[in-house]
Amino acid sequence: MKLLLENWREYEKHHDVFDNHAYITEILGISLPLNESGHIVYTVALQEQVIKEHLLLEGLLDSIKTYVQDKTAPLYHFMLLMYRSLKEKNNMLLKQLRLNIIKMIVKPLQRELNQILNKFKLGDIYKWIDTKIIQPAIASEGFRGLLNIAGLGVFLRLGYKKLQNLIENITRKFSDNVQILAAVKEAATNWIKNTFEEPWEKVKSIAKNVLDIKKWIGAIGPMLGGAATVASMLHPAVKGLATKGAASTPEERVCKMACKKNKRSPECHVCRAKRAKEFKE
Repeated sequence: MKLLLENWREYEKHHDVFDNHAYITEILGISLPLNESGHIVYTVALQEQVIKEHLLLEGLLDSIKTYVQDKTAPLYHFMLLMYRSLKEKNNMLLKQLRLNIIKMIVKPLQRELNQILNKFKLGDIYKWIDTKIIQPAIASEGFRGLLNIAGLGVFLRLGYKKLQNLIENITRKFSDNVQILAAVKEAATNWIKNTFEEPWEKVKSIAKNVLDIKKWIGAIGPMLGGAATVASMLHPAVKGLATKGAASTPEERVCKMACKKNKRSPECHVCRAKRAKEFKE
């Protein structure tokens, strides 16, 4: 009876959190199991998990607020959007930011990597990237899932650029197709290990245990070319949602005009693929 009363008091103390199912599932990233009647039953363990994640998020919000007070910070616009979505418990904004990264960066590069790797008979490597890295990141939920998706977008852009460079170097060195295929296969094995396998595990671990956003940026920044590079790579997904100041780049404006001239959508798949593949560090 004493335990039941304590659980009830804890539930009453955080009832606004427990009653906001969208906040729990889509922002905290916690699944809420249903009983046979289709109702959510909060076990003691589930209550503790929700409260713990909620309190951790509140602490993280303070660190994001401090970060965005500096409007010149490299990841200002991305973090401002993240702060607004978490502070306002705006799961739709969080979902849209996440969707933008997937649609404008991840998906175009999935297609490009798939085509290149299959061209050199390395479909098994693409399958590994898709199965082990891309799909788990897309499936991750909540604010940590957003950090994973952001990291994934940057990883794919870096990975694509490095793969293009190594293929160009090999094709300049060899003229025989058999030699080229063998050399690309050997280089791709090291490429996937150095670019994806080991660094990606570190990025996931950092996102899983993030408590301070500056420490998160400080940890992943050097791995991804610095915070300014990360901001540049995420720009296409952020600019449409950000407040005044996140202007289009000259390249994006040219692309938009070309789309308009050819009666295509300003966000057509051609533009998205072009922006995902090309960026300035």
